[in-house]
This record gives sequence, structure tokens and C-alpha cells, in this order.
Amino acid sequence: MSIQLRFWDARILTLLACACLFFACTDPYLYNEKQTIPNGNWSYADTLNFKVQVNDTAALYNLFIAFEYADTFPNQNVYLKLSTRFPDGKRAQRTKSFDLFDFGGNPIGKCSGKWCTQQTLLQNNLYFNQLGEHMITLEQFTRKNPLPGIKSISLQLEKTDKKR
Repeated sequence: MSIQLRFWDARILTLLACACLFFACTDPYLYNEKQTIPNGNWSYADTLNFKVQVNDTAALYNLFIAFEYADTFPNQNVYLKLSTRFPDGKRAQRTKSFDLFDFGGNPIGKCSGKWCTQQTLLQNNLYFNQLGEHMITLEQFTRKNPLPGIKSISLQLEKTDKKR
């Protein structure tokens, strides 16, 4: 009887461990897409398009951008043109600078080997006025073309527990 009980205890513990791993590995983002820059050289022509499907206009969201860049990136920051095309066809655009290094020349993100990653809050408490597909386009807007040292860019959308 004690051997059979131990067998069931082991199965229950195994199931609990699997459940913990499953829930620990789930993505906390509603949207999470990574796009790779060809050969790590981002040219003006290489626009990155992220298609975000919005199903809730009452919710508030946090929007993050993540850079994967070389620890030898030639600039302190990178300038991007950020454009949004809304489901009704209207567009909005702005230019924004993102620091990748501090004033001492040290990477702001976490580095492993020669690559660093940094996630930055792009906008908090963001809300959408329209349901449907929103196209977010990123273009590099620095003085160098192509811009070496950017390996990939990710966009993440997190739904908060707040409503507007």
C-alpha cells in the first residue's frame, strides 16, 4: 500500500511541477513580436511593421519597445520615426530618441557576450479609440544609413487592469 501511495504522490508532484512551469513560461503580453534587422545594418528602406489587433477600447495598455544591439553600437542613442495607421485609415507619426548607452558610454541594457538588450516603456496607460488592426511602423531616423549594430526590435503590448 505504501508503494502505491508513493506512486500517486510522485504523479501529483509531477503534475504540479508541470503546471508551475506552464504558468511561469506564459507570455504576459497580449502582443509580443520581434523583428530582426537584416545583417544588423538597419537601412532607411528597412521599415518594421507591427500589426496589433485591438479587441477592447475600454482597456488601458502599456506599450514597450525592446532593442537588441551590439555593445559596440556607434551612437549613444537611436532615433526612430514611429507611425500608427488606425483601422479607419488615418495616421499619426512622431519622432523619438531612445538612449542605448549612458553618458559614460556604458550600455543601459543587459549584456551577454557582445549583444545587449533593453526594454523601454514607449507609452503607459495607452488606449485605443477603434477596434481592429492598428499598424505600427518603425523606421530608423539617424544620420547613418545603414545604421550598424541593431540586431532586432520587439514591440510588446501589455493590458493593465485599469479601464478608461
